[in-house]
Amino acid sequence: TCTYLKIYSVHLNQGCQTCGPGAKSGLPMGPCIFFNRHHCPHGPSVDGVHVYKPLRLFIMSCFCCSSSDIDECSTQMHYCQSNTVCINLPGSHRCDCLPGFIRVDEYSCTEHDECASSQNSCDENAICTNTIRGHLCTCKPGYVGNGTMCRAFCEEGCRSGGTCVSPNTCVCPSGFTGRHCETDIDECAEGLIECHNHSRCVNLPGWYHCECRSGFHDNGSYLLDGSSCIDIDECSLQTHTCWNDSVCVNLPGGYDCVCTSGPGCSGDCPQEEGVRRNGEDWKPSFDRCAICSCKDGQTFCRRRPCDCSDPVEDLFCCPGCDNRPSSQCLDQSGRTLYRSGATWLYGCQQCRCMEGEVDCWPLVCPVVMCEYTAVAEGECCPRCVADPCLADNLSYDIRQTCQDPAGATRLSGDTWHMPNSPCTTCKCKDSACLKDFTATCGFR
Repeated sequence: TCTYLKIYSVHLNQGCQTCGPGAKSGLPMGPCIFFNRHHCPHGPSVDGVHVYKPLRLFIMSCFCCSSSDIDECSTQMHYCQSNTVCINLPGSHRCDCLPGFIRVDEYSCTEHDECASSQNSCDENAICTNTIRGHLCTCKPGYVGNGTMCRAFCEEGCRSGGTCVSPNTCVCPSGFTGRHCETDIDECAEGLIECHNHSRCVNLPGWYHCECRSGFHDNGSYLLDGSSCIDIDECSLQTHTCWNDSVCVNLPGGYDCVCTSGPGCSGDCPQEEGVRRNGEDWKPSFDRCAICSCKDGQTFCRRRPCDCSDPVEDLFCCPGCDNRPSSQCLDQSGRTLYRSGATWLYGCQQCRCMEGEVDCWPLVCPVVMCEYTAVAEGECCPRCVADPCLADNLSYDIRQTCQDPAGATRLSGDTWHMPNSPCTTCKCKDSACLKDFTATCGFR
């Protein structure tokens, strides 16, 4: 019987080694047996060693049966790799690390564990695996990159200039909300903004604007809260409509006509279809949705108020009262249903539902009185910026050039993507920004 059985593998070209002193070839089970449906290639033994052919091509297993221990270390029948020392054991052996080395696996050791000692180039969102010649960096699940640089991945992306900060988690810029930053915050409707009483709040994609009310205009300072809106003096500007027999009196946000004497002081209002008496209201023929009034010789027309509880209300003039399914509209995304008369923002357009049809027109941006302006990602209207490097309205001198990282010549104002790095955008900026024409690159 075998007290010690040593099994080792060699390439067919090398052949098996001769069993050591006191050992004999073969197994207690007798002559050559079947192993994975292959016979021993040269009979029951070769050079005193029992031979079997395993599954791996060109590799064979050698067996030595002995009543005493076989020293695998001295006979070089071990698997110990570099930076290890072979230690013989009864019927087996082990591979110990040399002093100053750290174990990688059962047969290998490395000089030091770069992962444990933080002496590695792995990103904080990567997994560090120690190897014999160094270490390996692999991005954690939910992150993408080469291991030395890993960034969070959001499957549906972050809209409106949002940033993916962790797997499927977006941080939205000011003015937007939602899982993917897809929803504009209506600062006006939410009551987050209080405009001056001379102005009214107008929502814009990503922010808002305090617009001067009718009868007021901005004094040129364009303050964000609308406090720069001042009264328009229609009387001094001669923009009023007072009759010759009346006197214009300026009022905050408007004016009044006071009649002191003369034939026109009856207060009646002559119209094409006849004279309307002072204080009389009527529906004009030129606009079915308006109502006109005569006051002190002046005619005032305005849209008449809607009463949705009135079953005979004119839906042409009051589309907001139209609850018929055929008059409703789906927005451009196909997810939100609006009633007739409702308005919403889409991209950089103002849209309105009119009896089942969507009508959109370009969004009107407020005037900004500053040298440098920029439109933030996800927004539609420019804002003032102090840094010319961030401005969109710089004028570039195409006679000036700069060298990109690849050595190619670029004109001032050119933008391009870094080769093999589609997430990096470069721009050639002029002296107003960098004191020299230099290519600057950064992540989008």
